Formats: sequence, C-alpha cells, structure tokens
Amino acid sequence: MKSVLFNIHDVALLLRVGECSMLALLFFAHRGSKPLSHALLAVFLILNSMIALHVLMLWGEAVRFKVFDTSPNLFFIFSFAYFLQGPVLYWYTRSLIYKDFKFVKTDILHLIPTLLAPLYLYFVYYRHPLELKRGLALNFEIYGTFDWNFNWFVHAEKTLVVIYGAVCLYQVLKYRSLLKHRYSDTEKIDLTWLLLLIGGFFAGWLWILMTHIVGYHHFLQLGDFMAIVGNYLIFILINVLIFYSLLYSNVIVKISDRLDDATPVEKSTIDPNHVARINHAMAIDKLFLNSRLTLDEFSKRVELPPRQVSAAINGGLKQNFHEFVNSHRVEEAKRILRGSEADHITVIDIATISGFNSKAAFNRFFKKFTGMTPTQYRASQ
Repeated sequence: MKSVLFNIHDVALLLRVGECSMLALLFFAHRGSKPLSHALLAVFLILNSMIALHVLMLWGEAVRFKVFDTSPNLFFIFSFAYFLQGPVLYWYTRSLIYKDFKFVKTDILHLIPTLLAPLYLYFVYYRHPLELKRGLALNFEIYGTFDWNFNWFVHAEKTLVVIYGAVCLYQVLKYRSLLKHRYSDTEKIDLTWLLLLIGGFFAGWLWILMTHIVGYHHFLQLGDFMAIVGNYLIFILINVLIFYSLLYSNVIVKISDRLDDATPVEKSTIDPNHVARINHAMAIDKLFLNSRLTLDEFSKRVELPPRQVSAAINGGLKQNFHEFVNSHRVEEAKRILRGSEADHITVIDIATISGFNSKAAFNRFFKKFTGMTPTQYRASQ
C-alpha cells in the first residue's frame, strides 16, 4: 500500500490527459455558431491528450513496463498525433477567421507525414519479434539500431509543429491587417483567445524542439530537465485555456479569405468617378456616423463592388478602409470641438456623436490625425 504508483511528473501528464479530454468534450458538445471550428479545436485537444499518454508510456517508470506487459504494440501507437496536431491547428485557425474556409483536395498534402509515421514505425518496431520489441521500447535500443533514420523521424516530429505554429501566427497577423480593409471599428474584435492558444503552443513546441536539440548533442541531464519543464509549460497552458474559455467568450469576426481588398493598385487604374462618389458619401451623406460601418455596407450605399471601393481608397486616397472612415470621424469631432456648443458636451459624447464606439479609439485616432488629444484641441480653440 505504501508503494509509489506515480511521481509528480506522471501525475501532471495524467491531469493533462484528463483536462484535454474534458475540454475537447466541451467543444464537441457546445459547437454553437462555429461547429467546424469547435470540432477542429476538440480534435486538436484530443491529439494533445494522446501525446501526453505517449510521453507517459515512453518515459513513466511506473507505467512503461505495465504497458509493455499488457501489449507491446501500445508503444508508439500515438506517435502520429505529433504530426497531425500542426495541420489541425492550422485548419482551426483558418476556419475561425475566414468565412469562406472549406477543405480542398490539396489539404491532403498536410496529412502525408501523419500517414507515413505509422508505416515507418511498422518497419522499425511493430514487425519485429517480442524480445527485440522489448529492447526497442524499454531499453531504447531503437536509438542505436536505427540511429541514422530514427533521428530524422524525431527531428521531423519536433520541427514540423514549430513550422505550423509559425504559419498559424502569420495567419492571425494577416487577419489583423485584412480587418482594417473591411471594418471601420475593430475595437470589439478580440483575438486574445486565438493568440493565447497559438502563441502558447508555439512557445511550448519551440521549447520542446530546443530540448530535443540539447539532448541530441548529448547534454542528457539538461535535456531531461528541459523536457520536464516543457511538459509543465503545456500543462499550465491547458489550465489557462480552460480558465479563459469558461470566463470569456472570444469575439472574432470572420472575413473573406480573398486578398483582393488588400492588394496594392496602381493609381493610373483608379476611376476618378469612384473616388468622387466615395468622398461624396462621406462628406455629404456622412456614412461614417454609423459606428459599425463595414466595407460591404459602404459598398452597397455607394453602389460599387467592394473590390472597386477598396481599390479606390487604397490606391486613390492612400489609406485603408479603417483609416479612411476614422479620419472622417476625427474631422467631424474637430468640427464639433470648434463650435460654440462644444463647452457643454463631454469628450466621450463627442466621440459617440462622431461615430466612434470607444473613447480609447477616439483618442488614438484623434492624436494620430491631429497630433494632439481631443482635450488639447478643445483648449487650443
């Protein structure tokens, strides 16, 4: 009764398995308005649960021998999860931010490493007799017997996820840029959840890759310590994600994946009539007073395709849609601040009247276009 079944590191891995599984069930059960995104996130969490089990079976002293006695074929059974988690996070990111996301035939290319992993492991492990499997699984003779190619397998296992993490971060940064070509107000579009998820796992994967590099160069004691730290980093991240998902509902607006709106256009190709119609809509119709104005709504009002409106603003006025609309809001605020009634109106009221949704955005854009705060501008008048 006094024997120790698990050490503290094994317990952390078991908790990670349980938490990932429960959070995955939560996203499967409550898919809401984003069923595909939540399903992909659930799959991603299940893959992380499998990876934690894989680490526990491979390195847990209290577990590995019992697992082998139960079935030697359980070893390395979850290795494919290392290669699949990157593509799943990539698809989740795109499904969350792009409204026209759908799987295409070329997506099968992302699955090639995942499909090759079991095939490779069959030749280096599963096809061998029991005693050789014992040496490969329990004594890690696999690192000597198949050193020349098994190292490359582990290199790919640790490196591919880092590449996918970087690609996912790039997708989010591109999304933030595209938002400014489509929305006049981005204050309520919160990317905290997505950045926490992608940034956290990217940092964890990068740490694991560094751990592998250290261990590969025979700094085994330091490598073991870094591996333990890496497991705890992922464990802490999972807990933060659970806490965050229960207390906060992320607000992410899906946009089109097409980049036409952000593509630079030569000024010579801009129709002056389009520019005049757009300026008229702002100066005379004051469409900027709509605090939730989007490129699609604006295009309908000026009776032009969104692509042509965006081209006229980007190429003819040298601004993106976000800057263009808010510059007119600032001009409206300046007009009010110069008026005799300005003394009886608060700054936040002026922001609301001018079309801004928040005081922070009002102050930021006002200072950007005038070089002073609204209060300073009022005093100057």
